[in-house]
Amino acid sequence: MNLTYMTKTDLELSAMRDLQNADGKAVRTEIKRRQQVGFADGTIFNKAKATVETEYRVGTVTVVGAR
Repeated sequence: MNLTYMTKTDLELSAMRDLQNADGKAVRTEIKRRQQVGFADGTIFNKAKATVETEYRVGTVTVVGAR
């Protein structure tokens, strides 16, 4: 087992996943291992969700809510 791919970020592994040699196979195996244990360092996906607040008037009452 080659441990050098454990130190790479998710973004680096994603860039190397399409290699058609032994390194590519090791990268794909590392990606699969990370998915199975639920590890992500956050370099690929930003999971923050923004909410937009809208303001509208009903009669004389101002209502502020998330969309």
